[in-house]
Amino acid sequence: MQVTYFDNWLLFTIIFGLFLTLTFIMMRQSRNFYTKDVVVRKFTMMELEVPATARELVNLIKGLYLLPPAQSKKSINALRAQLKLDFLFMPLAYGSIFLLNWKVAFKMQLQIGHYVFLAFAFLQLVAWICDIIENIYLLGKIEPEPKMTSDKNHKNYLRMEAVKWGISLTATVCAVSAVFYFWLTGNFSSGSFYYLLIMLGELVIFFMAVKVFSKARV
Repeated sequence: MQVTYFDNWLLFTIIFGLFLTLTFIMMRQSRNFYTKDVVVRKFTMMELEVPATARELVNLIKGLYLLPPAQSKKSINALRAQLKLDFLFMPLAYGSIFLLNWKVAFKMQLQIGHYVFLAFAFLQLVAWICDIIENIYLLGKIEPEPKMTSDKNHKNYLRMEAVKWGISLTATVCAVSAVFYFWLTGNFSSGSFYYLLIMLGELVIFFMAVKVFSKARV
């Protein structure tokens, strides 16, 4: 029996649009990410999420409090706000990946492909849990004198990051590749093509907004 859950792309396009909206907001927040590491410099969320060593993470966070008072407050507030906003971002990101893999799973003719993409879909719950743990961990670190994590615990943290990124990126790349394969081979409904145009429109608006505001003052 053909399963038709999420057969239309409406839910996906709504979630994808909200995902892009929050991505834009978080990009704007990241413009305030500064730390003092010998000199004042910008830093990225990836530097915070995947520091090579526990010492690097401690130095980055300490540097937030070594900035001039006004800049320090702005940077700390922006970082905390982004980590909290990320709790809203997570269900949109992992929900989008889940829906896409679910859709592909029930489009697959080979049974093995069906189960592989179903597995990718439900593994997003694992990635989501890892992301929640990561955010709670990092929020707890933001203080003037953050405690140094042991080398063993830091390695476990990096393994968790590898699991999170490995699951989400692999599932995304595989699902998007499968969707484009279906479209290129003509194995799609006319309705899904219109939703593709909507998603492309969302992406155009997103990149235009990024370009317009890229030189604006925060």
